[in-house]
Amino acid sequence: MSENAVKRISSFIKQNNKSIILTLGEVSDLKQIGQGGNGLVYSGILNNQEVAIKFLVEDKQSSKLQRFRAEYFNINLLEDRSNIVNYINYEEILFEDGYSIPAIIMKKYEKSLKSFREDTKEISEETFIKLFYFLLNTLEKIHKIGIIHRDIKPENILVTKEVDFVLTDFGIASYNPELYTLKAKTEKRERLANYEFSAPEQANRDVIPAPSMDIYALGQVCQWYAFGATHRGTNRSRITDIFKSEEAEVIDIVLNKCLDNNYEQRYQSVNEIFKHIDEIKESRKEVDPFEEMYLLNDAIRATCPSVSQGIQFVEDEKYIKRLVENINKQNFKRKLWFNTGIGNSDFRKLQYLGNKKILIDYRELKIKGIWLYTGSSYDDLIIFETEENEPFIINGEGAYYALIINNEHIVEAHHLSAGYIEIDDEVYSLSDLQVEEHNRSNDYKYYFIGTQFHSSIISENDAVLDRFQEKGIINKEAVSQLIRNLRKNKHREVFYRL
Repeated sequence: MSENAVKRISSFIKQNNKSIILTLGEVSDLKQIGQGGNGLVYSGILNNQEVAIKFLVEDKQSSKLQRFRAEYFNINLLEDRSNIVNYINYEEILFEDGYSIPAIIMKKYEKSLKSFREDTKEISEETFIKLFYFLLNTLEKIHKIGIIHRDIKPENILVTKEVDFVLTDFGIASYNPELYTLKAKTEKRERLANYEFSAPEQANRDVIPAPSMDIYALGQVCQWYAFGATHRGTNRSRITDIFKSEEAEVIDIVLNKCLDNNYEQRYQSVNEIFKHIDEIKESRKEVDPFEEMYLLNDAIRATCPSVSQGIQFVEDEKYIKRLVENINKQNFKRKLWFNTGIGNSDFRKLQYLGNKKILIDYRELKIKGIWLYTGSSYDDLIIFETEENEPFIINGEGAYYALIINNEHIVEAHHLSAGYIEIDDEVYSLSDLQVEEHNRSNDYKYYFIGTQFHSSIISENDAVLDRFQEKGIINKEAVSQLIRNLRKNKHREVFYRL
């Protein structure tokens, strides 16, 4: 950014009582509201309406001027500009000394998504879902007409008073040369989007712009809105940790693929996303909750046949290994869940590690024994009773959270944020290695495993499980009482079927 141009604009506006004369009239009450890599943005009043003026504060002979013009003219000529910034005019403002600066005049919006989230006390699931579909619909629109935005981030999403969203700042967008006369060339030294939200391949300036770049950024923006931070590496915070609706579950599945570091594994078009959403929702309609629960019931009985006599507590390692194997053999249509009473979560991975240890996603649990019960399917019970885990020893010090690289090297977990690791004097990208997160810290003695339809999983029974956690040492009578308490609340789909 040209500091000389910034000072010239600021000084000129100050000398002219915070006003400037445009072709459309005088803009008064000018205030600086933003500054980016290419532009300086002011707000003001034009014909009793709030407007924003974006000044290009770069050498006018550079490719940035060509991109600046392309941003206005290519976007302003679109037939359908709903959900896209309203550009009012383009002109080159002449200063008293003959110096001119290109400017785009646009509608002034309430705030950016970034400031909207900062000002919002509580993150709304309704707004999250609205944001997700706004991004899908808007990206589908611009991709169809040959535009790749390449800079989707919270600062470039504007929010109206009615909490509708608008996409802005097409300053580094790529335009299909077969459809647009004004090209937007990018020089080698120039910025190609925000690292936090942009796809990894955008760091390679020779990569041809593709819709999958914007799709990755869509995933990061949604992740950021939900948690206040973007995602890198593994162990993504799940949307379903804070939003519990069926819609949130579907979006969570979609975001997982949007955020794949390998662009070939991502969706290649927004149409693919819409198609996948339809497939997910259709498959969920076909799930019979009792069929899902019967599969788990079968895994319990195959693990410990004596469970037919009533509640069983098994400590032998063979039962732990056998239960994990039997669960993994079943063809569940939906993921299983665990609950602690404090919170519940679905999980993708259940693995036996040996020595009475299991891995639930990245949580490494040391199992003392398993409580098993089979009843009316919805009140079947699997309880992992855990005991204190020993820490990893890394460089002579204990650590409960670590990464296991290629099933061989145990390293500190902070490498996740770095994205790279040094092994035997060679630096490797974590994306090129097999990386497993293991967290051995554990605040809970009991973990309850079930389908999402089981009584031990539904949130209505969290308080029941929380009280059970507080008991410490338990026996068959305590588990029997727990089962009776859990039966009082049932998943709504189970309740409707009974």
